[in-house]
Amino acid sequence: MGTHGQVRGFTLIEMLIAIAIFALVAGVASYGYSLFSRHWEGRLGSFERAQSQYQRLDLVVAALENTLPYVVRDEAGRPGFYFLGREEGLTLVTMSPVFSPGDLAVIRVFRESAGPDSWNLLYEEAPLKGVQLRQSSQTLPFQRRMIVLHDVPDLSFAYFGWRSVSQMLEAADAAESGLKPEWFSEFDGLARRLHPQRIAVRLGQTEAMVFVPDRADVSIRRYVAGDE
Repeated sequence: MGTHGQVRGFTLIEMLIAIAIFALVAGVASYGYSLFSRHWEGRLGSFERAQSQYQRLDLVVAALENTLPYVVRDEAGRPGFYFLGREEGLTLVTMSPVFSPGDLAVIRVFRESAGPDSWNLLYEEAPLKGVQLRQSSQTLPFQRRMIVLHDVPDLSFAYFGWRSVSQMLEAADAAESGLKPEWFSEFDGLARRLHPQRIAVRLGQTEAMVFVPDRADVSIRRYVAGDE
């Protein structure tokens, strides 16, 4: 009869070494997965924050694009348009407010310091439903506030339009006058009796250009010009 081959199993030491190696590999894999998960969640969170910011910016641009030439009177009773633009921000009447769609509202879009050489872009809204806006100095209830963009470098506003109603009318009557609209760091619709044609929002190395529709009636402009 033949002899059976010798059968040899794992010793206790070999088993412990195998378990230790497996535990080490599992630990390294778990740590690597944890690092990847945190990195991915951070990237995803940054993407979602950026997407949310630019969605809010789109809403603000839509509000600016639907600017309404709203006529009010100053303290002397002279008519003009409710629009005040400066390098740090602007105030106007819009037909497409963010928080009260379907109604008119006065909005403010402006910068606020977020640290050295850094700005936040803010939006505030005062609905005009049930409010008679007649005077430029009228106090309005700004009830809603939203941070549109965070930590933007070199945030500023500029305005493209005519210097005055008389200059605009002179250019219309005499094409050879050479008069043209210009860019301004300030634009007071009450003083100029005009709205700007474009609004530029400079965001660091980029620029958002908003074209303001020309809804002001020519007869109103001539009336305002004649009141100068």
